[in-house]
Amino acid sequence: MQDYLPQVRDRLVNYRNLFNQELTESELAEISFLAEKLDKNMIAIAVFGMVSRGKSSLINALLGQKLSETGAIHGITQNVAVYDWNSGGKIQLRLIDTQGIDEVGGEVRGAIALEAAKQADLILFVIAGDMTRLEQEAIANLQKFYKPILLIFNKTDLYPECDRLAIHQALQNVEMRKLISPQEIVLTSVEPKPVRVRIQYSDGRDSQEIWEQPKPDVQALKERILELLNTEGKELLAVNVLRSLLEIQNTVSQRYIQRLQASTALTSLVFIIEAIAVLISPLRWLDGVISGGVTGLFVIWVIGKYASQKKYLWLLLTVAIACLCAGLGINTAVTGYIQIVGLGLSLLFLFKSLITDIEQSHASGKLGAKTLITTIIQSVPECSILRRFQNI
Repeated sequence: MQDYLPQVRDRLVNYRNLFNQELTESELAEISFLAEKLDKNMIAIAVFGMVSRGKSSLINALLGQKLSETGAIHGITQNVAVYDWNSGGKIQLRLIDTQGIDEVGGEVRGAIALEAAKQADLILFVIAGDMTRLEQEAIANLQKFYKPILLIFNKTDLYPECDRLAIHQALQNVEMRKLISPQEIVLTSVEPKPVRVRIQYSDGRDSQEIWEQPKPDVQALKERILELLNTEGKELLAVNVLRSLLEIQNTVSQRYIQRLQASTALTSLVFIIEAIAVLISPLRWLDGVISGGVTGLFVIWVIGKYASQKKYLWLLLTVAIACLCAGLGINTAVTGYIQIVGLGLSLLFLFKSLITDIEQSHASGKLGAKTLITTIIQSVPECSILRRFQNI
């Protein structure tokens, strides 16, 4: 499969260089961070879910050591924490521990958690049984960020096998398949309940019963994550970086469009110049040339550095009006007024068409993120987790 990371990096660098004056400091910093992600092959994995589902314990189990505090009290994870995960591959992994979506002060903390999920490349959504309505709504909300989600059914050791299978089957119903495919559901037990074992001594002492803590059962999850990263990790990284770039491009273009809409004085000036040219010019064909030239310069100025999909036949409209009026042999004064009305209407429609075109085309072309996102998603196999998000 083709390596798209160099193309993604080129778009980042070229867009930053071309639009440097229009980018804010935070946007420039974001582009630099995205370039660093590409250079380091860095994948961020956010662990998300309600409290007491085992999010922090899951991170501890994946890392193989206890780094984050765990507990059943609401609000135990006060701040978003990030941990490096050395999985042994070429891709650098980071685990992000987020607050629970139902914690005290949920609006603020929920916003922080959503921002962390937005910055992630892959989301692990942890549940511990039948899915609640709040959890379904949270997953649907997370999918607005176009991030692949693995649904982690945790604490499976607390259920008898028949109940565990029933819950697993329920997670694959028609409604849930709209959010999560069966291949994206993984069962874990990150903190298995202690089991009673009997110790037999070889020296003849009486046997003794003790409680033993089993090791976390996260092997299936590790294998699923590594399989995902090995098969489409680069494509996942490329698409997520491009989507972050696309968000920046949307913001920058909207600011530019707002400035255009506020610059009515310039549009009026162009119209006045063309109207005066029509009135003082002795030749009708010369009117068309002057009007077409002024309108052409106006179009070039408005489009500027932005991609354009249209050819703007509006440039020929003024010439056509001038030629038509000249051919009809209408009175010179009447012809001039007809031309001025035509110029005003064509300029008005042209300006609105330019704004619409910039809105639709700004993320296309050689620097546009949307074009390359579509190309990458269409290049991955049908079974790819990225195929779920082919509609940008």
